[in-house]
Amino acid sequence: MYVDAHCHIEDKGFNKNRDEVIKRAKSENVIIITSGVTLGGINRALELKNKYNIYLTLGFHPDKVKADNKIIEKAYNIIKSNYKKILAVGEIGMDIKRENYDRQEEIFRKFLNLAKEIDKPVVLHARGFEEKIFNMLDVPAMFHCYSGSVELAKKIVKENYYISISTLLLFSKLHEEIVKNVDIDFLLTETDSPCLSPIKGEKNEPKNVKLVVKKIAEIKEIDEGEVKKIIYKNSCKFFKEKLTL
Repeated sequence: MYVDAHCHIEDKGFNKNRDEVIKRAKSENVIIITSGVTLGGINRALELKNKYNIYLTLGFHPDKVKADNKIIEKAYNIIKSNYKKILAVGEIGMDIKRENYDRQEEIFRKFLNLAKEIDKPVVLHARGFEEKIFNMLDVPAMFHCYSGSVELAKKIVKENYYISISTLLLFSKLHEEIVKNVDIDFLLTETDSPCLSPIKGEKNEPKNVKLVVKKIAEIKEIDEGEVKKIIYKNSCKFFKEKLTL
């Protein structure tokens, strides 16, 4: 099976066609792991898990650092009380394109400590802070939509952390170089749907993760079916669960 290790099926952008998007993914043997990253998104993701039998990660996005402490605390407590329903805490992290870095780091550390407390891996948003976050880690981690340097990517996998390759691979030379230089046993695949569409004029969706697997196979010069098996194995190992449709 294919694995979309990170998407946002709970996003309101899917309100009009969510049923069809999930149906298409499942018909293509794509396992969906959706990520709720705001208080509203967390609640919607929990509802969708039951409705569609999909997997969850729950976290708090660095975009939302202006949120009131009460909102952050509510999100924290919901994740903590639903820890048995999630595969990982995330996405959490820091973003160079946002403001208030001290506040970002404070919130990131809060949810990083939660992951340790509930014994879950973390899914990281680390744009521009890849090196800083790498040096902060002491829990199993997946660098979602990794866009850091090839040199750091090699260090990341040397420490047994994972790098998730998104649909950016289909039009980015940097991501091609990352795939070329990183051991496939530490790669995961994602779409970050509805963002990062590889098809002009169309919203991204989980079924497009198949295009990522195909491109990895081309770059690595490995049979596509074998790549699919390796990515599935990696996903089960990282999330500590045998993933099914």
